[in-house]
Amino acid sequence: MTAEEFEKEFLAMPEKEQMNIMRRIMPVLCRNMMQDPAKVREMFSLLTEECGGPMSNMISMMGMMGRKGGGCCG
Repeated sequence: MTAEEFEKEFLAMPEKEQMNIMRRIMPVLCRNMMQDPAKVREMFSLLTEECGGPMSNMISMMGMMGRKGGGCCG
């Protein structure tokens, strides 16, 4: 399956199915990326550039929570 075919099929699915797929593939992507800091930066860059301000703000908040040992709750 090509990337274009996957994208077309993925976007045609109901949102619940899209989330199920994301839940299954994200752990694998994260494990693979954690071995290479450049890949991590590339993924965060992709998320913030392609998803806009809301995703950028969320990633920034997640980073702050990790540094502070739990954010508002830690």
